[in-house]
Amino acid sequence: MNYPDKGGIAIQENKIYYNQQHVISEIRNRTGCSANDIARILNSLGDMVRDKFGDKNSYVEIKLFPGLKIASHYIPPQQSKSNLDISKSDFILNLSASFSDYFRKEIRRLHRNTL
Repeated sequence: MNYPDKGGIAIQENKIYYNQQHVISEIRNRTGCSANDIARILNSLGDMVRDKFGDKNSYVEIKLFPGLKIASHYIPPQQSKSNLDISKSDFILNLSASFSDYFRKEIRRLHRNTL
């Protein structure tokens, strides 16, 4: 394991990556729904998010489930923190995700109980 030094505090860096197949399998085990149906739903959700986030005239916010929302809006290039050459763009699509305080506290509570 890698333990980077952050101001005298050792932080454990242990990356775990879950791809779509892992998510599908986990949902199938929890719900009993078919993997094919779950994959179709997840892929449809991705399509729907792309469609909704394409509106240049709106701030779009989608609550994916209680505790997690994603949002998109266009900003002028001057407000972007991108390292890319964006001088030729009129607007930059800004995407964000946020967890509610309650959801964040629940995750932390569960994490403390597993240490």
